Amino acid sequence: MLKKIISVLLSIWVTAVLWYVAYLQFTDTGTAEQTTTETILFPDSDCDPEIKPCTLIQAGRQLSFSLPEKAAYLQKFPVEVSLKGFDSDRVESVRVRFEMPEMDMGVNQLQLVANNMSWAGETMLPVCVSGSNDWRAIIDVDTDKADYRAVFDFAVKKDKN
Repeated sequence: MLKKIISVLLSIWVTAVLWYVAYLQFTDTGTAEQTTTETILFPDSDCDPEIKPCTLIQAGRQLSFSLPEKAAYLQKFPVEVSLKGFDSDRVESVRVRFEMPEMDMGVNQLQLVANNMSWAGETMLPVCVSGSNDWRAIIDVDTDKADYRAVFDFAVKKDKN
């Protein structure tokens, strides 16, 4: 009988310790470094970055995004983002992620390389088996003060000849 009581008490103690460990893992105890950056969204754009650079302005900061006129599926093409008005912020990185609305086309994210206040890189878009050509470019600009996000919807022309 005593062994049974000790066994039950030991089981309760082990369960309590496991619950406490789980609680500590999933609860913010205030010891982690707190970040003060906020994400500032640029308004959505309805321009076509293949025709001319799309420019958005938010809180005195300007972001321009452009694609080449001849961007085509399954072929590398350049991507460029230019920034103005970010003088007081230290820009840490600029990334572009391409998504197809309502369709999972996999991860297509590009870390752009800085050249003064312009960032550039190359990417390639896959062909959608459904025939859709609607794409979304999500641009993330990370600075030491805030994170900025701009979204551009565009269509890749099916015939680039």
